[in-house]
Amino acid sequence: MNEVDHMLKGMFRVLEVFNFLDWSLGVLAKKIEVPESFSPEDLMCVLSYMDKSYIITGAAQSTLQDIKVPEYGGGYAYKSTCPATRNRYLFWRVCHDIVELWEESLDYDFTLNHVQFRFADTPVLEGLSVHETRQYVYILLATVSSVHRIRLPHPQQTQSIRSKPYSILSELTFQTLKEYHNLHILNSNLAGEGLPHTAATHLLSGDSGNAVFILGQTGGTLLVVKMYDMPFSVFTETIKNASLMNRLFTGFVPGMFRGMEGAETVTSLVVHELGGDVIAMGVCRDGKMRAWSCSKLQCILVHDILENTAEAGRKLNPGAQRHQIRSCTHGEEFTLGVYLNFNEKQLILIYQPSINNGQLILKHIKTVYPPQFDLVDFSLTTSYIWTLWTDASNDTQLLYASVDGEGEVKAPFDLSAVVLEQPPDKDVPLTDPYLDPKEVYLRELFTPNRFSAYTLRKALGIYRRSVEMSFVGDRDMWRLQEEVEAALREQVEARLNSDLSEEEIAQITMEAWATFYSHTLQYHQVGHKPVGIVGVGADRIIGIVRKQVVSWIRPMDALEILSLAPIESLNVTSLNGVLSEDTVVTAAVIALARPLRKIREILPPEVAAAFLLDLHHLQSPDQVGDSITASLLADSSNLGASLSQQLAGVTGIVGGLWGYLHALQLDMGMPDSLVLENGGLPPPQSVSEAFRGCAGASVISAVVAQMARVRLDLCRDLLLLQQVALQLGHQCRLTTDSVAQMRSTLLPKTSLLTQAYFALLHISTAAAIQASQATLDVGKRQLAALSLSEGPGVVLSPSGLGRPTAVLELFFMNSGGDYARSLAMPTITQSDANNSGADGEWSELLMPLSVTVSQLAWPISRCLLLVEWLVWGGQHGAVQEYVRLLQPWCEWNSCSRKFLLGVALLNQGEASKAAHLFMAAQDGIMTEDFLAIKVAGGGADTPPDQLRVMYCLRVIRLLEQSGHPDLALQVAQKGVSIASADHPSLSALYLVVFKHHLELQHHDEAFTALSSFPDPHRRRNCLRQLIISLHDRKCLKTLVNYQYGSLESDVVTILENRARSADILVNNYYDLLYAFHIRKHNYKKGACVMYECALRLNVEGLGEKGLRQQAKCYLACLNCLRHIPSEQAWILKPLPKASGESDDGSEKGSNGNGSKRSVSGTSVIPPLCRKKPQVKVLELKHIEREYELVHARLKMLKLQPDSQAAGGPLSANDTISLLTHGRLFREAVRLAKLFDLSVVPIFQGLANACLHPQPSQAHILREANGIIKEGDENEVWWNLLKDLLEEEEQGNQSVLHRTVCSVLLQHTTVLPTWLVNSYKLRNCGELLQLYVNHGLLEDGVRLACQYVDGILGHGTDQVGLRNALHSREAPVWMPYTALDKLLLELREVQQNKYFAELSRELNEKLQTYHTQLQKVSQDRVILLQG
Repeated sequence: MNEVDHMLKGMFRVLEVFNFLDWSLGVLAKKIEVPESFSPEDLMCVLSYMDKSYIITGAAQSTLQDIKVPEYGGGYAYKSTCPATRNRYLFWRVCHDIVELWEESLDYDFTLNHVQFRFADTPVLEGLSVHETRQYVYILLATVSSVHRIRLPHPQQTQSIRSKPYSILSELTFQTLKEYHNLHILNSNLAGEGLPHTAATHLLSGDSGNAVFILGQTGGTLLVVKMYDMPFSVFTETIKNASLMNRLFTGFVPGMFRGMEGAETVTSLVVHELGGDVIAMGVCRDGKMRAWSCSKLQCILVHDILENTAEAGRKLNPGAQRHQIRSCTHGEEFTLGVYLNFNEKQLILIYQPSINNGQLILKHIKTVYPPQFDLVDFSLTTSYIWTLWTDASNDTQLLYASVDGEGEVKAPFDLSAVVLEQPPDKDVPLTDPYLDPKEVYLRELFTPNRFSAYTLRKALGIYRRSVEMSFVGDRDMWRLQEEVEAALREQVEARLNSDLSEEEIAQITMEAWATFYSHTLQYHQVGHKPVGIVGVGADRIIGIVRKQVVSWIRPMDALEILSLAPIESLNVTSLNGVLSEDTVVTAAVIALARPLRKIREILPPEVAAAFLLDLHHLQSPDQVGDSITASLLADSSNLGASLSQQLAGVTGIVGGLWGYLHALQLDMGMPDSLVLENGGLPPPQSVSEAFRGCAGASVISAVVAQMARVRLDLCRDLLLLQQVALQLGHQCRLTTDSVAQMRSTLLPKTSLLTQAYFALLHISTAAAIQASQATLDVGKRQLAALSLSEGPGVVLSPSGLGRPTAVLELFFMNSGGDYARSLAMPTITQSDANNSGADGEWSELLMPLSVTVSQLAWPISRCLLLVEWLVWGGQHGAVQEYVRLLQPWCEWNSCSRKFLLGVALLNQGEASKAAHLFMAAQDGIMTEDFLAIKVAGGGADTPPDQLRVMYCLRVIRLLEQSGHPDLALQVAQKGVSIASADHPSLSALYLVVFKHHLELQHHDEAFTALSSFPDPHRRRNCLRQLIISLHDRKCLKTLVNYQYGSLESDVVTILENRARSADILVNNYYDLLYAFHIRKHNYKKGACVMYECALRLNVEGLGEKGLRQQAKCYLACLNCLRHIPSEQAWILKPLPKASGESDDGSEKGSNGNGSKRSVSGTSVIPPLCRKKPQVKVLELKHIEREYELVHARLKMLKLQPDSQAAGGPLSANDTISLLTHGRLFREAVRLAKLFDLSVVPIFQGLANACLHPQPSQAHILREANGIIKEGDENEVWWNLLKDLLEEEEQGNQSVLHRTVCSVLLQHTTVLPTWLVNSYKLRNCGELLQLYVNHGLLEDGVRLACQYVDGILGHGTDQVGLRNALHSREAPVWMPYTALDKLLLELREVQQNKYFAELSRELNEKLQTYHTQLQKVSQDRVILLQG
């Protein structure tokens, strides 16, 4: 990617780049003020007030205020000894008592690089100089009352300490200024000598840091101050006037009579070392050059300068400006340039000083006669002398001439003029009727490199006095724009009233904006006032120092010379081999320059602006040019004749036009050759950091903009010239072949180049936006979605520039600069070979890098780096406009640009348009490598169909990442339509179709896509996703009703797995699985599902809700089993694995591995054992029992919500216990009978309930236990006890009676009569035993007596006996054990009369019983014997 673009020496152009001296920059600048008072005891005292500091120097205010010194500026270029000093400069501006220093680098960005010194009411003299040693940088300056040596660390010394270079001015501290050995106060009280008015400074050779200050005084003497280190000392000496009479005149005649300045008063000084001596050379008011030896303290040379000119011997009157002298050092020699100003004329002479036999000799080299302008400054380099002027119109002129050659230069063309940047137009043309005037003015005000933020804030300060002057940066430029709009809106609203029409309101608005633009332009002109020129070396660094701007001067290329240089300076000799190797073609190119210049001169500015507007509106350039040409020829009758005459004199006009067009082609006619391969080669170390700073990027961007503007104008002029030639035809002596070639080839080619350069101009001048970090993160995610491993490097826009940043400038600061350095390597290498001393110097790198950046942005190429960076860098608006300008005509990368435009629109919320562009870009998948390789990820041998599918997949991923599933679905459907049936990515496309149909809730379409999957594995995964989504969306009917066919088993497996893995309380997949089986009439599986769900709910389902669900599951299970034949109405229940049991059912051995060994240690095969059953068969009755448990717990919860019935799985015993505790005795009895459990604990609980009733829950418990009768609370439970005893006590058993009575007796409760009577009927002896055990002797005696009476035949049926004691009846049982215990107890209490009576009564009864027993026994014996 090379362009053979030869730069002609001697042709230069000013490059306006805003390096602002903006004191509102906050951290970028600091001020140091030097007050007027001085205390000899303290050489320097610093008093700090916020950001200002006052340094004491000492001088009388009344004297010093009258001294007038010129305002000047200058600069210094560091020696290119290391990367930290390459392309690094120190500039200064001096205005009366203020010195401003700022350090600038084209390779790095600095902070705290602006410093301002203010010597209060103490003027600073000219002669400020900067010097380098290996360790320090010295700044030498002199005021009328002091000399200063500021020593700062050299950047090369501190490079290893810090990670990147920093400004040495940041090291300038108060301590540095207070160092006593760097300051000397002058004694200005010497009578008759006057005050200094000019000065020169010099640092002696070596690393000692010794400085010499030469001050020219008004009396004609020189004050020499020598400042030494090691040890510190200062010597002040005076060099008197050259002639003895002048000394006497000065010594004896008072100054009020002889005047302050004489003929020998020095007006300008320089100091150099020559021949081992320090020599001061100056030009005096009498026009003579004098030299003084600082060691001899005398004048060693007086030379009449006019003797070397044609004015020798003439008496010329001094002019309004002072004579000046400049010098340029090259090695051990130096060259002098002397400027003489007389009323009659001005002269510039160049001398070469030398020492011959101890004598100083001046060799005259050249004399230049400049025009009668006002000199601002001039500078001398080894190759050129540069002069900066102000003409009669107050416009700046920069003229230069070569130093080489002898004699006089009087011809005007030998003193060449540098092409200056045109200032902004005074009036903004409102040529676009579709734009609001406010938009037009805003575009002009905030165009990059047009106005600085400082200038805009100054203009805004007219409307708002409280303007914030501290915010800077790109984002704050938008804030500033809002402030401007608000201020002017208020200005317009203040002038409005209800009587104004719309036209009047529009006029007022336009006037307000025009006024603000005028104010801004005035401040801009003030800030651009030149104060000095900088020239270092041969011609590598030239700059104009203005009040707020540094203007760089660069060489021009051949096309700029043809367009801008004077016609007289163009010749075949200088241009031959540059544009063409053919001398005839070169001559034709030069000959065509005159008619081209003629067309440019006659073209009205408004027509030129309209031409650009038409290009902006995408009109064809040849059609626009045809109408302009017809209008020009119709308006001027002489134009056609003049142009036809000039064209007729051109030999080989077609060849000349081709010469122009070939030179205009940045792609050199080979668009495909501009494609980057593997990112280019890495640049060498000497170039890798070149122009990496903000200043360097702005310089490159400005150069590209200048080149694009000049070449666009040239294309326009060529277009109009060809239109003129075609319309005039035979008058231009064109042949038929020439006309045909011009019409068919040259004119379309010119039109194409015109559109290309218009796009390049737009992108180089369009303002960039400050992309947020969120926008950059979106770009990174999109790069990842497209599988682009590395995109163009993107960083944030630098802050603190104080101006809008151009898009191309930001591009160069990021990835574009790296690519440009790599691609410009051949040109840079060739330049380095031709100029070995330039190691990365800006003048050798500027034009190659600028041309390379232009090529990277050139539309007619396969390179898409710029558009890629615009997209991923967040410059979406710039992408839209750039692609809009290229789309109608540029066929290169048209589809790739559509794709990138789609990405930009996608990030701006225009997703539908983006998807349309993505699909339209697919047409270029086979012709454009960007789409085929970078986006689709294919290779050179990838089939076309596969490339298209891969492209669709990448686009789908991009749309998915941006959150647009509907658009991704459209792209996927398009991909399915173009993919073959056996394409490997077809499953991926169907997956996308399925996924996004599912996301958009198109369930039927998703199921259809699922059924079309060629990959079974993906089909199962998607089926699982479909089932989960339908379940989550409650579309259960849809899920169940689908005809799955061969996928039915997969559906069941998925549902079972989901049911067993999901939280049953959150997602109950069992219901869905049950419905699925019922829909398929598989009732047995439905029963299994519901039973499994019930089991899980028994463990996991807590609370009443869980119990209700569990009950429903049991009921559903029972219902399913009742729908199938009884012999099949069973299910299998897995049994939990016992501890120590292996997976196969066998028990493990003691060694843990299940194997048994003999005494010898060998393994013994265990005998076969029968496996334990792993499942249990459950029939209806088993499931019904489990349901009854749940039902009982629900009933318990309904009556007593705070009970523990809702917690965890419970057995039948646990449930009965809970029911008993909750006094649901009938339910407890029912469950106990159902599970064949004892009801004894229930009756124990019921007995306790009788003893401890709960009135608060009486009515609830009555209903729960089936009690209908009303009554007292105690009676209720006793009645329930009575009923249950009657119901549950089986036959003649008395277990329940014994249980109830035991509980009652334990609580010392009197047994109810009905209970005693019932118990006596069932087991009177057992009751007697209870009485005895509980110490109820009286009740026991009475019961025993009643029982004996019953035996004897009195009340036999009341004690549960079938018959009394009789010989003919069965024997009657007598509870002897209980009676013995009772009698024993009675004997213990015989002392009690009552119990003694009871004992007597019982004994009598027993005696009667024994008597009767004996008789009956005898009768029985007799009866049996008979």
